[in-house]
Amino acid sequence: MSALPNLDCVRRLVARALPRQCVLGFEPLTGGHCNLNLKVIFDLSHAPVVLRIYERDPSACAKETEILRLVRKTAPVPEVFYAEYEREGDVGPFALLEYIEGPTFTQVKRTNDIDAIQQASESVGQTLAAIGHYRFSKPGMLGLDDSSGRLEITSAYVEGPDPIPRLLDTFLASQKLRQRTGESLADRVHKYIWSWAPRLAELDNARSLVHSDFYAGNLLFKQLDGGWTVAGVLDWEFAFSGSPLIDVGHFLRFERFDQPLREPHFTRAFVERGGCLPPDWREVVRVLDLTALCEMLTRELPPEAISELLSLIQATLEETCWPSMLHG
Repeated sequence: MSALPNLDCVRRLVARALPRQCVLGFEPLTGGHCNLNLKVIFDLSHAPVVLRIYERDPSACAKETEILRLVRKTAPVPEVFYAEYEREGDVGPFALLEYIEGPTFTQVKRTNDIDAIQQASESVGQTLAAIGHYRFSKPGMLGLDDSSGRLEITSAYVEGPDPIPRLLDTFLASQKLRQRTGESLADRVHKYIWSWAPRLAELDNARSLVHSDFYAGNLLFKQLDGGWTVAGVLDWEFAFSGSPLIDVGHFLRFERFDQPLREPHFTRAFVERGGCLPPDWREVVRVLDLTALCEMLTRELPPEAISELLSLIQATLEETCWPSMLHG
């Protein structure tokens, strides 16, 4: 993450959309790891907004803002006030977004209020079903068409058959990952994911909108009519066209099915609002999530995060059946 811009820079960027508003100051928002998010504070004439500066991938600004405009019709996401897709001097592309106040799912969970956690989980299921209703022509990476300005599939994540096992294999080839897992665990993951290849191939043609970073910190909540409901789904930079089961697995990553909190409220609401779960969904979503866990092990991470990821991978291998056991 680069250094924070100065106040004059923030005022200059904000003035593109809100030229008559007086910016009093700004403060960095926590949670984003790839881009810079600033809460911009005005005088009493305007509510705060988020200035989101795209540092990792400049093209993500156009993609994310168009997704937000699309999804906002049926799901709670920040409103886009303004976006500029080109760099502004030494500042990357940026967007001005609605600032949504409210606790994250992580914060709701820390209250240990079972009713609140269950209400929030139900609302997440409803929201994810609404997101999955958006479908594209085929699976793959999303981008903006230069001529029409519309979202389109720019390429497949992996060309050819068995994209999920092959994608995971690219992460397993990382020297950083193998140093952390050791050769034995990396080889076990390779054999395990390929044992699932025939089953995962049934998902290859799924083409729903997938958030792809659907974790507790990206879900904000508000209290409405005495219950907790999703107020905003943040950070759509990694969204693509594929199977909603990927987002199901991400949200349930830390769920213990012997001591459930999110379940069955999350998946029941997901299905009631039109989401589809196969009979073996509990196993499939954990297998799919292995790809995300391994990808994270290729990044720079603190020791505690590495330990947590290794534990999750081990648990998946030990607690999830091999397909031959599951299907006879």
